[in-house]
Amino acid sequence: MSEKEQSTPPQGIFAAGTWQEATQTPPAMGIPVIPETPQEESPPFLAPEDREVAFPGAFRVNGPANQDNNVQQEIPQAPIDALVTHSIEDCDEEVTNMLNLRSPAQPNQRSRKYWRQRLLHLLSLEINVVLLAVIMALLIFVAVSEGGNTSNSSNSNNSQSINQQNGALQVPATAGVAKLPTRAPASFLDSLNLSESTLSAMEREQSPQSKAYKWLTSNLNNQSSTQQDLPNWRLVQRFGLATFYYSTGGDYWVRHRGWLDWDTNECRWEQLFIDSSDASCNNKGEIKALEFSRANNMDGTIPPEVSLLSRSLQSFHVNRQLELKGTIPTEVGLLSRLTMLILSGTALSGTLPTEIGQLQDLQTVRVYWTGLHGCIPSELGTLGNLSRIGVAEADLTGSVPDEVFQLPSLRSLELLECSGLNTEFTLQEATIQSKYLKQLFLSGRTVGAEMAIPSEIGTLTELKHLTLNDWRNSGTILSEFGRLTKLASLDLRENSIVGTLPHELFELTYLSNLQLGSNQLEGLPPPGIFSALTRLNILQLNDNHFSGKIPTEVGLLSSLVRLELQNTDLFGTLPTELLQLENLTRLVVTNTSLSGSIPEELCDKMYRKDFKCFGNHDPPCRWIPVKTNTTVCHGTSLCGCDCRPCPKPVD
Repeated sequence: MSEKEQSTPPQGIFAAGTWQEATQTPPAMGIPVIPETPQEESPPFLAPEDREVAFPGAFRVNGPANQDNNVQQEIPQAPIDALVTHSIEDCDEEVTNMLNLRSPAQPNQRSRKYWRQRLLHLLSLEINVVLLAVIMALLIFVAVSEGGNTSNSSNSNNSQSINQQNGALQVPATAGVAKLPTRAPASFLDSLNLSESTLSAMEREQSPQSKAYKWLTSNLNNQSSTQQDLPNWRLVQRFGLATFYYSTGGDYWVRHRGWLDWDTNECRWEQLFIDSSDASCNNKGEIKALEFSRANNMDGTIPPEVSLLSRSLQSFHVNRQLELKGTIPTEVGLLSRLTMLILSGTALSGTLPTEIGQLQDLQTVRVYWTGLHGCIPSELGTLGNLSRIGVAEADLTGSVPDEVFQLPSLRSLELLECSGLNTEFTLQEATIQSKYLKQLFLSGRTVGAEMAIPSEIGTLTELKHLTLNDWRNSGTILSEFGRLTKLASLDLRENSIVGTLPHELFELTYLSNLQLGSNQLEGLPPPGIFSALTRLNILQLNDNHFSGKIPTEVGLLSSLVRLELQNTDLFGTLPTELLQLENLTRLVVTNTSLSGSIPEELCDKMYRKDFKCFGNHDPPCRWIPVKTNTTVCHGTSLCGCDCRPCPKPVD
């Protein structure tokens, strides 16, 4: 090759390098080679007029500064946008020249092998550009699709995706089935307005709260469900009921028909559906009564989520659920509309929560036969509408707060078998401060000294029921009882009351139940005073020191059903006037000095008739008399009826 040819650079788009370099084997297809650039060389990116781009790899440029010494520069690969903007026309021109196997400036100077390699490189470049464009288009499409899905999820009524941010509970939604109010999926959980304790409990997969939430969301995503367009308060109501169901072992309840059936209105779930009517719901479908008064094999605890029914719940009654344990949740104080709280016959423990004092509409609170301990909270004294307080067989201590006796609406106070409760002055305080009491039930006082019934008892003129059973009372039955003209029931059993029965007691015309057994009373009522007690059903005078004959005026007690005279010093015969007592079903005269025979007619009156069936109802069922132990007379000299047979008369 001549010197002129070596010194004169070729023209055209391949003029960037020398002939020797141009004939070298190019780099691998599609993989640019970036040679190291000395530090002293000029910057890699030159002005457009000072450079010509060759093929991918090391860019070779001849600038004005190194034309004299013929020094060649190599710069790194240009940015990708420079490749993308490479002129398609230039590529077409190069391809044409390559196909013609010549260069415009130097024809026939390059071999066929060289041009084949250069053609492959150009094709590689175009393929890379096309692939890059396709990848960028896919990325843009994915980004636009995700943005569209996010927008649709916030505006569509036909999609739901519930995902708790902490990742503990994730419930994916099925698109196009949940007909919820317009809201973003993340806001659905917020719309339930659940407490932090509930959200925390939902993190435990097997917790009642987690199970209830999964039940709720899975049914909302069930396309075949008929209960989809539910208002938010219905969702909260169902979640609260479902949590109660799972927390108390609902799958093992004796009666749980319809529970958690999504397509059945919750007002018609068994035990919420009472007597063929939606008595547990108001006309809007809001739960107003949660009552389990029959044994139902509940096993578990009362969940705090019962407070989610605060929108409408007025009555919460759980009775005879012996395996229901745990404590009364403090969240019960959030049931702002609650008027009745009854928890009896359970294994509940702990104390009565002071939060009960927040229930300003509460009228009745009764806690019977539980393991509760502690004191009666004084906060009860702040409930202006509270009219009935009942505590029975609980390990309560302390005394009844004075605030309780000062309640203006208090009508009934029950303290039964509370052995640890200091009730020594309860009766006195009640008679002095609670002037409007209608029911006073006090029994089982085991601490404190014996004390007489205070004379202030006569000031409780509204009283209808008075029980001082086993209350360590002494003294006598005061004549002040005659002022209780509305009294229907008087129970003074198992005390140490002495003296005789005042005649004022037999002037209480509304009295239907008189129980004076197990005292130290003596004497008998004077003749003629029974005539006013026409409503009396039960007369118990047993285990006292009564002596004498049974007054014949007992036949005037026309409503009498039970007459108990056992363990007394009565003697003589049974008066034939007993035959006038059409309703008498039980006569107890055990361990008395009574003698003689019982009239056969009296025995027939006291036979109970039961409905009996035989075999397969052939012959048909019929009424037959069944003799029962209606007359208890062992330890006496009586004969006939259920007593010993009477001797046959001597001819």
